[in-house]
Amino acid sequence: MNTRRPFEKLLVLTPTGNGLSYQTEVCIDELTRLGAVKLRSDGNSCVAMHRSELAGKAEQYLRQDPLGCDAVLWLDGDMVSSPNWVRELYELVALVAKARPAPFGDHPDAAAAQSWTAEQVQAWKRENAPALCGAYVKRNLPTHMALRRVFPSVPDLEVEVQRETGRFEKYSLPAVVSGMGCMMQTREAFLVHCSEAPRIEQGAAPDFPAICASGPGQSADGSVCWASEDWMYTSWEWQRGRGVYLVRHALFGHVCPVVRYPTADTILEDGDT
Repeated sequence: MNTRRPFEKLLVLTPTGNGLSYQTEVCIDELTRLGAVKLRSDGNSCVAMHRSELAGKAEQYLRQDPLGCDAVLWLDGDMVSSPNWVRELYELVALVAKARPAPFGDHPDAAAAQSWTAEQVQAWKRENAPALCGAYVKRNLPTHMALRRVFPSVPDLEVEVQRETGRFEKYSLPAVVSGMGCMMQTREAFLVHCSEAPRIEQGAAPDFPAICASGPGQSADGSVCWASEDWMYTSWEWQRGRGVYLVRHALFGHVCPVVRYPTADTILEDGDT
């Protein structure tokens, strides 16, 4: 009898400045009951440092457990969702990675790829797979998504994936920045991001990757604006050719006095910061 639980290979990362909301704690408890591994960090008021420290813990965990988790979910301490929507992201991350074309044409890896084994092609696809983000609203502006379209415009990801049932499904996933609140990556792409980042030294303790930062930046029209840590993270994914795409039908709630979910009328804005 197959007793495997659906999230046995999912690692959930939750950075919390002031502890989890009750609703998020219930959500994570349900995911762990279904097999997920959870890592969290608490009490750091600098969100970018908080995420980087947690990424260091996850990086160490994943490298010590090479046959364990195969996907990483960032889930903020004020986010909530049903296991069904988490599972949708989890399955789509693997299917989108599988559907990604191997390097060809002018790609720098195209020549080498001609002699790769099937296992090497699969490894390359997972290391270079885009991240997927569930749909959620801004906490203080529930008519708007907490993500923005990539600017300048990037085409939607048009992908046809085959489910375990054999059924083919087509998806059109908008290219987005920001929105780490419920973002999922393959294990391999997460570790590549960590390896690409500069290291933060902390004396005798292990160093950790500076996976993101926040601070003033310049927008497309030349004005100075604040670039958030999740914008920095997802922009890096685009710079490295992996990208981040929105799964509109995977709904996550943003916890404030009430839990707010996106609707069919929720706007996805354009923007570069």
